[in-house]
Formats: sequence, structure tokens, C-alpha cells
Amino acid sequence: MKQLKVMQEHTEQHLDRLAKKVITASPLKSPSVDFTANIMKQIEHVSIGETAVYKPLISKYGWFGIITVLVGISLYMILGNVESLSILESVDYSVISNNKVTEALSGIKFSKTLMYAIGFFGLVFFIQIPLMKHYMNKRLEF
Repeated sequence: MKQLKVMQEHTEQHLDRLAKKVITASPLKSPSVDFTANIMKQIEHVSIGETAVYKPLISKYGWFGIITVLVGISLYMILGNVESLSILESVDYSVISNNKVTEALSGIKFSKTLMYAIGFFGLVFFIQIPLMKHYMNKRLEF
């Protein structure tokens, strides 16, 4: 048993010396001078082929159709024989104001400090949107 341990230690020492010789004998490899430029050329080549083309969510024809419908409805309401009061009077709006949710929420009172904090954070939020948009546009420019 003792002899087996001695043999294992001797083998490990021999392997350790052999590994040190191999490491010291091999030269340190370094990349070529234009290594980074070659990599960047390959990256640019790949990314140019895969760029996303901007396509709006609503096309020009879609906007034209929406505007045409709105103008048509407006002209019909102005020039046609439509009694706008009868249309508005036929809708029952009491459902919006007379329900359990509005009754439950009507008893909640907020302090002035909370209202100022909500107003301040809302203001900062709406200022932050254009700033972040500008920052992201600058960052994504080529």
C-alpha cells in the first residue's frame, strides 16, 4: 500500500516536470497585427446583410384610409340631416357613474404630499421619454 502511494507520487512528479518542460518550451503565441481589423471586417460584413429595414406599423395607404373615413364622417355630421342630440341622448351614461367600483373608490382620500409626488414623478416621466429617445437615437447611429 505504501509502495503504491510512493509510485503515484513519483508518477505525478514526473508528469508535473514534463508539463513544465512542454509549457516553457512552447513559444508564446500572439495574434497578428491586423487581427482586430480582420475580425471587424467579418463582423461588419455579416451585420450589413442582416440589417432590419424600417417598416411603419400603419402604411401610407392605411393613414390615407383613416383620414378619409374621419373626414367623411365629419362632413356627413356637418352637412347631413343628422340630429346629434338624439344620438347622444340614446346612450345611457349612468352605468359609468353609478356602479360599485366608483362607490368603493369615492371614499379614498389622498394626502397633498402623495398628490405632489405623483405629479412630480409624472412630470419627470414625460421629460425622460424625449431624453431617452434622443440618447437611444445617438447610440444607435452608425
